[in-house]
Amino acid sequence: MEFRLIYEGPLHGQGAKSSHKWEIRRALHPQLQRLWQERPLKEAASRLLAHPAPPDRVSVIVEKGGLLFAPLVTQRLDLYAELSVLLFRQQPRGTLITDGGDIDNRLKTLLDGLRVPRGAMEGRAELPQEPAPLPFFCLLEDDSLVTKVSVESEQLLRPAKPDEVVAIISVHVKKTVLSHDNMSL
Repeated sequence: MEFRLIYEGPLHGQGAKSSHKWEIRRALHPQLQRLWQERPLKEAASRLLAHPAPPDRVSVIVEKGGLLFAPLVTQRLDLYAELSVLLFRQQPRGTLITDGGDIDNRLKTLLDGLRVPRGAMEGRAELPQEPAPLPFFCLLEDDSLVTKVSVESEQLLRPAKPDEVVAIISVHVKKTVLSHDNMSL
């Protein structure tokens, strides 16, 4: 299964706060929610998004701190992901270490924003008062399920703040084992 996600906004490097990772999650949630409404996920959605899961059935729903998350790439489905990121940023091509944060720290922040938060309250105290969607769709159950990442950096040629990026994230979801639960994905 292959698709692309687009993130436009600030992408902080080293020391990014948990609230910033929540901003990334919130920005990507609608795209992932829409993905679950399209084939092939559409056919499996009622079964995989059940909470609580019926006996002898697999559900991707993860509960953390009273919130329900629906990661697409999970160990329960024997899935992993390979990512390719095209990162448009303010700095010219070749400027890898800058005041805006070097590429590897920004990439780590982006990966953290793609996963279910660790711990019950990771950054929730700093969240805006907007209600959380139920479930909260995200790409990864854990960022350890990413086995390959490539990054291409280009200069963003429109006016923007120094830490603002446009990231086009190409996702290739793969199976470690073919099973009844992941066969349609």
